[in-house]
Amino acid sequence: MKAFGLNPLLEEFTLKSFDAGEAEIVCGGKKWEAFPLGLCSDTQIYGELVYLENLDVLMHKLGAYEGKIVLYFHSSKLISELVENSGIKALIGISAPNKNASARSYRQNAPELLPQVMVRYDQAEELMQYLGQEISFKIDQNLEERIAHNIVVDIPGSGIDRYLTLLGGHYDSVARSHGSCDNAAGSICLLKAAEFFSRHRPKRDLRIVWFSGEELGLLGSTAYMEAHKDELINRLRLIINIDLAGDPIGRNVLMVLGSKELMGYAGGCLREEGIYFQEHLNIYSSDCMPFAAYEIPSINIARMGGKALYHIHTEDDRAQYCNQAGIDMVANAGITLLSRVLNAEIYPVNKEIDDSLRDKIEKYLYNSRLQKPELHWRESYRK
Repeated sequence: MKAFGLNPLLEEFTLKSFDAGEAEIVCGGKKWEAFPLGLCSDTQIYGELVYLENLDVLMHKLGAYEGKIVLYFHSSKLISELVENSGIKALIGISAPNKNASARSYRQNAPELLPQVMVRYDQAEELMQYLGQEISFKIDQNLEERIAHNIVVDIPGSGIDRYLTLLGGHYDSVARSHGSCDNAAGSICLLKAAEFFSRHRPKRDLRIVWFSGEELGLLGSTAYMEAHKDELINRLRLIINIDLAGDPIGRNVLMVLGSKELMGYAGGCLREEGIYFQEHLNIYSSDCMPFAAYEIPSINIARMGGKALYHIHTEDDRAQYCNQAGIDMVANAGITLLSRVLNAEIYPVNKEIDDSLRDKIEKYLYNSRLQKPELHWRESYRK
């Protein structure tokens, strides 16, 4: 960015973090490598192995698996709530078939960090042969509080008005992953926009933020919103968030966390330039969400459906599955939308989010932070 004549700044925030550790499961003289969830501390335990295909069963059989180590495939509820008062000793999660074990982390406010690891699907098939037997379960992982950084750069407009537009995306990845599709490719799209607008000065102010801590629960974007709350509530009218890019073969998606009018406007602007994206009015699991609590709308740009996306959150999210075309489609969409909004004679986006998304936003923010969310939305009669 400095090569573009820009002046990037680092903004600090603290978080609970960890060095990606190791785990081991032993039974019947055989060992399996496993990957501990982020924020799990060192532990070694013994217990009988049982299998629950759907971990939600714990809600309906209180105490039935006390003292057990539970192998499970999926659940629809929060793990921290499912295991509360269950008495189980540990969890072994199973990743999707035909891919490496996915990386997961407990949330910052998780009340009890039950020991948990992830294994590959084929490893789980082997472990199923030892159900009802005692296994040992060991985790080695270093935990500590650390400093993370958001990277922020302002590109001032020529002064048509004081409204601010924010382009964002996260640059952190999950443990053990190269993070190429999620979200190094998206971070490159932000760099391309920074280069473009450093050379083509817009009429309105543009701020570009590379967020950290997204994979641990939107920590960077939450910290940024809280640190700049007064300015953002008064000036910020739209966020364009880029998260997932690079697939040579896939589909382009606009996930609009706003109004139907914004969805139509964004899709129409892209079609005028020969760029086609599928449009959806919905929430998006990314850094747009903390801003939605203040009714600040967002357009989330992503490229999905290909091999790169298939491998996200694993050690196989590698650059070899991304290419220039898969990045350029997303980057060009972001630059096109920003150019229209930043240079419009009258700001074309209303600060509003459709009421149909309110419950989804509240539920998502609770699941992300494990604390009651507050939505600072205008009263319905004022809209």
